[in-house]
This record gives sequence, C-alpha cells and structure tokens, in this order.
Amino acid sequence: MPAPAQPPFARICFAFALGIVFLAAGAGKLIDHQQAVAEFTRWGLPAPGALTLAVGIFELCAAALLMAGVATRRVALALALEMAVAFAVAGRVDGGAQLIVPPALAALCLGLAWTSHAPERVRAS
Repeated sequence: MPAPAQPPFARICFAFALGIVFLAAGAGKLIDHQQAVAEFTRWGLPAPGALTLAVGIFELCAAALLMAGVATRRVALALALEMAVAFAVAGRVDGGAQLIVPPALAALCLGLAWTSHAPERVRAS
C-alpha cells in the first residue's frame, strides 16, 4: 500500500495562516473578556459570559488543529459556519466591518475545506 500523499505546501501555509487569524481572535476573546462580553451582550446573544468563553476556546482549539494540519476539512467547515453566524448576528447589529470580515473569513475557510481532499479509500478486491 503506497504512503498517503502530503498536502501541497501552499495549502499547508494557507491553513497555518488562517489558524493564526483564529488564534488571535480566540485569544482576544479570552484576554479581553469584558470587552467580548460587552459585544456579545450588544448583539443580543444569550449568556454572553459563558458564550464568549466557549467561542474563544473553540477558536483556539480550531486554530491549533488548522496549524497542525489535523482534520483540516472538518475544522474549516466548522469555522465557516461560525463566521456565517457571526455575520448574521454581529453584522445585523453593528454593520461595517462585521459585514465584511466574517464573510471573507467564511469564504477562506470554505476554500480551505474545498482544497482539503479527504483521503482516498482503498477498495478490497
């Protein structure tokens, strides 16, 4: 059985760079927790304190997985979904950058998911 092919270097760099973006976003929610809670409250989200922690931890874990190249397709799809929710919730209230950044990140995540092929399965003959 041949060894699985390595992903292209450009995709590895793309996933790593996207991981850095979400690492910064998740860390920001945890480091400046009061500001993040204030934003989540303004957006009308339930339990903003707990939700801010959950989203921050999710983004940190997702960033680590992207940067390590683990479950890239699934993680990128989960992050794209998160960004779609951010666009719908924060964009509706704040407008401005919230109408541009989350959809752009969602598009980048979908692009990464699309280029991250599932491993080929070998059929038993």
